[in-house]
Parts: sequence; C-alpha cells; structure tokens
Amino acid sequence: MIIPILYMLYILAYAAVPFLYKSKRPAMLQFYLRMAWRRSFRRCYTLGMLATLMVFHFYHLNFFGNVHELALSSIACLALYSHKNTERAFDFLQRKHHLSWAAMAAVILLFVPHMLPLGITLATVVFGTVFYPSQVARNTFPDTLDDYLEFPHSIVDTYYKWS
Repeated sequence: MIIPILYMLYILAYAAVPFLYKSKRPAMLQFYLRMAWRRSFRRCYTLGMLATLMVFHFYHLNFFGNVHELALSSIACLALYSHKNTERAFDFLQRKHHLSWAAMAAVILLFVPHMLPLGITLATVVFGTVFYPSQVARNTFPDTLDDYLEFPHSIVDTYYKWS
C-alpha cells in the first residue's frame, strides 16, 4: 500500500517544483551560488537527480511489475550516469526552444500507454535543466563572486542567461 502512495507523491512533486523557478528566497540564492561556483555541487545535483530516477524505477517496477516499460528509460538513465553526458544534455536543452519541445514531448509521453517511465525521465531531465546554471554562470570569473555575495539577487539573471 505504501508503494502506490509514494509513487503518486513522486509524480505530484512536479506540481511544486515550478514555484521555485527564478525564486529570490535566501535558500534558493544559496543554491544558485553553490551551483554556479562548485563543480562538486553540480555533480552531486546530477547524481541526486539520477537517484530520484532510480527510486522512480523501483516504485514503477513494484507498482506495475512490467520490466519492458522501463527499457528505454533505463537506457536514458545509463547515459545520464556520466556527469559530462548530463552536462551536455543540459547545455543542449538550454538552447533556444529545445527546452519547450522537450517539455512538450514529456507531457505527451506521460499519456502514451507504456511510455510513462520515459515521460517521467524526460520530465525529470527538463526540471533538472531548468535549475542547472547556464554556461555564462559557470564560466564567470571568481572576481564576480564578491559582487554576488554582496548583492545575491543579481545572480538570478546570470544564472538563467541561456543561449
């Protein structure tokens, strides 16, 4: 009984995530600063995203019991295991219109029979992309760190400056 409840809570978590987008709350500002200047924090972020996908795979397998539905999603998760591959996927999705097309594909896949795991995987990658720093923020010189520490609200614009 607990697995179906956790399964539904995992899917409903996507309803709460958009409220954090471009948030200027102190906790989110700390998150932006750490993501922009710490490669180890970004790596932990991508591994955390992968861990949530593995938990979803476990819930889905226990709830539905069909291994064949998880095949494409598992291949995508295997590709995301490498931080370099994940970062390339995030950079690709942060280009103009790529993210909106991927989000639309994720919504469509959620309603196609037997494609729910792939849709959830794509939706997780889309949400992971949205909160990942842009290349501009990652390549900013350490001299600007002092400016951002004095005025932390100014990092939000640089953080979401996608190409």
